[in-house]
Parts: sequence; structure tokens; C-alpha cells
Amino acid sequence: MNTYFYEVFENIPRQGPGLNSSTRHAFECIKSDLPDEPVILDMGCGKGVQTLELAKISSGTITALDNHQYFLDVLTKEAEQKGYDNRIRTLNADMNKLPFDRKSFDLIWSEGAVFIIGIKEGLKKWRSLLKQGGFLVLSDLVWLSNNRPDNLTRYFEEECMYVLTIEQVLQEASQNGYTCVDHFTLPLEGWTREYIQPQEHVIEKLRKKYTGNSEARETFDSIEKERDIVMKYNEYFGYEFFILKIE
Repeated sequence: MNTYFYEVFENIPRQGPGLNSSTRHAFECIKSDLPDEPVILDMGCGKGVQTLELAKISSGTITALDNHQYFLDVLTKEAEQKGYDNRIRTLNADMNKLPFDRKSFDLIWSEGAVFIIGIKEGLKKWRSLLKQGGFLVLSDLVWLSNNRPDNLTRYFEEECMYVLTIEQVLQEASQNGYTCVDHFTLPLEGWTREYIQPQEHVIEKLRKKYTGNSEARETFDSIEKERDIVMKYNEYFGYEFFILKIE
């Protein structure tokens, strides 16, 4: 992830596909089983669109973790403006070196960020951070069809992205001691309106800014290739929300 990549993502609201309505739907699945003031960890929060939504719909305290300080600075400012600064604290940390004690959280939330360490590792490592009866809610890229085009499979292989089916994720979750409360697919507008369209406007400006810069051009081409893949093949893959509980 080079400077040009970050320049794109620093200038769009979300750093991955998502919808506030999906965040709310996932939270409603577990709200009645959480403490009145749950202790929440938002893993890989980016600029915190979903963090702010969680603060709005819960009475919990939220630790918002990311390893890119600019994103955290944006979230801190937004939290202050919305009056959530007493309930949201940001933390610059690495997912592979988490500075938390065991059983620290009632809820771990991660929208579109578990790919950084891989969903198998996330399910395994994050479980120990949850209190008894705690919840893990995450969204990750999955196959929605077993009959997918070969060039689509090759694209993800070339991008070093190991994509599981929904059934495989649920099996991994069960093997790591989770019970599935519910799961659902993020609507396509979570990709298009919330993620791809803002990118297009930013990249158009940056291409002009970096005219003649081959590294910048290759970065923007790579991001737009993902856009083209999504628009052409979205019936075969998508982001799935998984709402999981440990006993």
C-alpha cells in the first residue's frame, strides 16, 4: 500500500464496502443480549463510519483500532463534533500485535478488515479477547456461487486473496467455538454508492495531479480494475456479515 493508494483512501468516506443500514441490522441481531453499556472493539476501523454508527445505536464504549494515523485523526475529530468523544477512543496498533488482555470485550466488530490477517486467523485470535457470551461481528469477502468464471478466480489468486464460501466461514467459526446467530450479504449499493463511486471522483483528480507518474498510474489502474471486477461479476462474490457468539 503505497502513498498513492493511501491518498485515494484518505479522500473517501469508507475504506471498504459497507452500509449504515447493514451495521444497524447486524447490531439489532445481538442488542438484547449485550450489556447496557457494552465494551466494544472496532478492529480495522478506518475513518470510522461504522464506529460512529455503533456509538449512535449503542450506549457502549468503543476502542477504534487502525494502523494508519490519518484515519484515526479523522475519526477523533468526527467523534468530538458528534459528542461521542467520551465513548470513542482511537488506538494506533497492529492486528498481529494486539495490546489487550484476554476477555476484555463484550463485542468485537470488524467491517471489511479481517482480510488483513485472514479470516481463519481472525476467528482464532480474536476469540480470546471476548468475554464469556461475547459476540464477534465481521464482514468479509466470500464466494456467493460455486459456478464462477475461471478469470474471476484467477483475479483473486493474483491479488493473493484467499476467498472462502459462506459455508467454509461458518465451519471455521464452529471449529473455533462460535455459534452463528445470523449472517447476511451486504447489498450491492454498499459497494457502488458507498465505495466505488467516491473512488472514481478522487482518482479522476489524482490522475491529473500525477500525470506522467507511472507508479501512481499503476496504483489507480489496480483500484479501478477491482471496480470493473465488482461491476461485472458481483453475482459470484460479495461481502457477508457474520454475527457470531461464544459461550
